[in-house]
Amino acid sequence: MPVDFLSDDETARYGQYCGPPSQVELERMFFLDDADRRLIRACRGSRGRMRTK
Repeated sequence: MPVDFLSDDETARYGQYCGPPSQVELERMFFLDDADRRLIRACRGSRGRMRTK
């Protein structure tokens, strides 16, 4: 059962920027900060490492 929760205008703009992204927005999306690095370290383990011969 489909549910319509976006207006026609919102549907047309869905998945698009409202304008060019700012430098701050770009940095947040493409650079890792200390909190990101802590999360990555917490998720790392022997399961995620490549095995070499």
